[in-house]
Amino acid sequence: MKFWEDRGKIKIAAPAKINLFLEILGKRPDGYHEIETVMQKVCLCDYLYLEDNEGLELSCSNPGLETGENNLIVKAVRLLQKESGVSRGVKIFLEKNIPVGAGLGGGSSDAAATLIGINKMWRLGYDSEKLMLFASRLGSDVPFFVGENTAICRGRGEIIQPFPSRVIYHYVIVYPGFEVSTATIYKNFKIGLTKNLKDVSFTLRFLESDDATLLGKCLHNRLEDVVFKLYPQLEEIRQKLRKFDFCGVLLSGSGSAMYGLCRSGSDANNIGQKLKTFGIGDVFVVTSDFEGITK
Repeated sequence: MKFWEDRGKIKIAAPAKINLFLEILGKRPDGYHEIETVMQKVCLCDYLYLEDNEGLELSCSNPGLETGENNLIVKAVRLLQKESGVSRGVKIFLEKNIPVGAGLGGGSSDAAATLIGINKMWRLGYDSEKLMLFASRLGSDVPFFVGENTAICRGRGEIIQPFPSRVIYHYVIVYPGFEVSTATIYKNFKIGLTKNLKDVSFTLRFLESDDATLLGKCLHNRLEDVVFKLYPQLEEIRQKLRKFDFCGVLLSGSGSAMYGLCRSGSDANNIGQKLKTFGIGDVFVVTSDFEGITK
């Protein structure tokens, strides 16, 4: 996580993620699905502002967002209070830039940023391994945001294998303006008796190739079929995106956001500008260089 500290106040960036690969391996005894996915942080970020306070207080730039005890940020603070025995309070303001219900991991990233920020502010001394254990208790995607910018995630998504990548890729993300329920998508996903499972090794091989064209051919999301069946308007958006000069187009997670992989930053900027005139939703031009943000 990227953070800034000034006179006891902490500002921390919580990045969005995209899925470059997502395969469903089966159904688990606990009711979850066994997955294998490659996730990558991008430079579209929420920002959390933390400062000392008597009690726990959360506010948000998005007035429609739940800020009570069910919010993952609040749950993260409560978890650290309980585990550390520290009864201090904190005032948190969330600048919400990542669309909600988009498959971009905004809520999970906010929770991870809270764990990291509170750990520093209260000088709890927990290392990344311990923070990941706490993160896994908050949600399947939360541990990923504690670690490397790119990783292979297995199990429910909480088993993290870092995949440090030196290559910077450029993407255009399109959010259509409506949310998709992850629970609904997985509930409607049917695991066939026989299926052609994709091998993640091909995606990993080309991820370090510095060739977006090759990587674009290996993008994969097993959930696309069920998502497009339930939300045909997303299939229409995909068809529109395929008319542009992307190396590949993919749904991120369970949606609703889709992204296109570009050959260069100039291509991403040009395509992004054109898409903004189409009226198909919010358009974000991003890179995988999350660490390079300076805001």
